[in-house]
Amino acid sequence: MICKVLKNIDIDDRYFFLKTDFEVEPKAGQFYMLRSWENYPTLSRPISIYNVEDGLEFLVEERGVGTNLLRNLKEGDLIKVYGPYGNSFDIDVDKVALVGGGVGTAPMYLTAKKIKEKDRDAKVKLYLGLDEVTKLDEMFYDLEKLGVEIFVKRGGFITDIIDFKEEKLIYACGPEAMLENITKLSLKENSTCYVSLDTKMACGVGACLGCTCKTKNGNKRTCKEGPIFLGSDIYE
Repeated sequence: MICKVLKNIDIDDRYFFLKTDFEVEPKAGQFYMLRSWENYPTLSRPISIYNVEDGLEFLVEERGVGTNLLRNLKEGDLIKVYGPYGNSFDIDVDKVALVGGGVGTAPMYLTAKKIKEKDRDAKVKLYLGLDEVTKLDEMFYDLEKLGVEIFVKRGGFITDIIDFKEEKLIYACGPEAMLENITKLSLKENSTCYVSLDTKMACGVGACLGCTCKTKNGNKRTCKEGPIFLGSDIYE
């Protein structure tokens, strides 16, 4: 789908906010493949959905050539958007802790929003693990209007501020070390943890097997069977 860029705003030196006019209703935790170039880089970039508000909204971390090209798009420029792909977080819950680290915070916005839209009385806590200088947290505070409790940890380990005895259902997305740590701490308290993996992808539709990950139930494609898995199926 060829779309038009509606907004492209720097959040800080590392992250930017990109909005397109593609109006769809994806599920929480799904992702799209984005590209604004013809031949190089060869691969599109898998980007999680941040929000849907009169168009698709993304929070993107500049990591290399592809995301740099996305960052330099101007209002009115054209961009190819393919998707949505992948499975999703269950939003039919009455209590959940959402944990995001770095750019892994992005899918937690729409997840929190959809949970509260489905059940305004649902208890949702959002934990943001960020570095000391980013302004990424400013993209989440309006969720407090929906009754979402927000906790920010700058530097160190986000797990230091989570009560795993209290949080019996956790959705997490971020660096692999963070996901593994959260899963293991959850298991110690008999809590359930689902993790959204951030792996390198090529096609986004499960054909190339480039994003295959190991699970207790055999190899799985992150883009097709994932990106969301039961944490205990990934980390022992």
